[in-house]
Amino acid sequence: MTTDAKSIWVSEGWIRGRTEANEMKGIVPFAVLLNVVSLPVCFAQAGRMTVQENRAEALKLVDKYTNALDATASFISHYERRGEYRGNFPAEHPFYSMYGGREFRYRMFARGVYKLKENKGYYNREYNWGYFNEKYKNIPEDRPMYRMWITAKGFSYFHQVNRYRSAVDSATRRESTTDTIGPPDCIVGISHLLGYVDTEERLDQVLREADYISVRDTGEIVRGSACSVIDAHTEYGRFSIWLDPEHGFHPARITHEAEQGERLHDHIIPVGSIATGYSDVLQFKQVDGIWVPVEVNAGFHRTMGSPAYYMDEDVHYKRTQIILNPDHDKLGSFADPIFEDPSNDPELKNGTRVKMEINDQLIRYVWQDGQLIPSIDE
Repeated sequence: MTTDAKSIWVSEGWIRGRTEANEMKGIVPFAVLLNVVSLPVCFAQAGRMTVQENRAEALKLVDKYTNALDATASFISHYERRGEYRGNFPAEHPFYSMYGGREFRYRMFARGVYKLKENKGYYNREYNWGYFNEKYKNIPEDRPMYRMWITAKGFSYFHQVNRYRSAVDSATRRESTTDTIGPPDCIVGISHLLGYVDTEERLDQVLREADYISVRDTGEIVRGSACSVIDAHTEYGRFSIWLDPEHGFHPARITHEAEQGERLHDHIIPVGSIATGYSDVLQFKQVDGIWVPVEVNAGFHRTMGSPAYYMDEDVHYKRTQIILNPDHDKLGSFADPIFEDPSNDPELKNGTRVKMEINDQLIRYVWQDGQLIPSIDE
């Protein structure tokens, strides 16, 4: 299943359980099962702050959150992910008509490599198995679906390989003239750790532009750490963020809730719909003296017009290895597999069909012995 947030406003996030209609069905999210009890802790304050003082105090904490994100915004990591997905869409839904108006529930697993340097590029290579979609069910781990993305200055690249049942092996390379790199793809789990929680801008920037932001007089202990809690209302809806000073001021927990008329990524939530999300960090690790969140439960709940039509996603994401601030240029992290380094895509092999998009013109090739051979069809 793809989580391309720009294809449809139904993408990622969850918050505090489920809607009343789904609770009646007895569906319990991973977040509820895995959640821990948070105990209140009072932080000493010299008298009651004014609204302006409180906002200023909250923004000081946001600055610390910015420092935490900046310190961990360049890395190479290996990861594992498992997710449970549930939903029910109208039969005429443009993107999920394959489900024919019936409820679905499935699990998918992944392992992969993620590389990122903000404003430089990002790279995601992963192998999926389990339930991928209605066409590809019960994919075995020894014959997984392969997908990889590269977005860098000058080009973007996507490759998908499926060796189970109907064979697929095709790559698409598109030229780009932009000098700016947008936010990384919003994949549940990693996107939350990078600061993108149902937003197109990084959450620290969203908080700075909030029409309301405050820090609670009473903090909370989350997994043994005394956290400061920020509440904010933004154009993306309401956020609560538990910042953990013992782990570099990364959020130990985030909840999000938005309603009709508010933004979700670059879309406006339609009438009668809601969007909620959560992030719960289970483990931090020090890498070169810098605290890094390495394990998280994250997810979402969306409704579409009524509680009867919904989509949920609950994900467990774990970084199994991570290198901070590598020399991406020297390592060729974002090298073009077609024209620079084919080894950057280990599944680019003889016979792979390659589509080249140049100036809105699509030309088809076949990859053979390190070269593009024009397709016979062309």
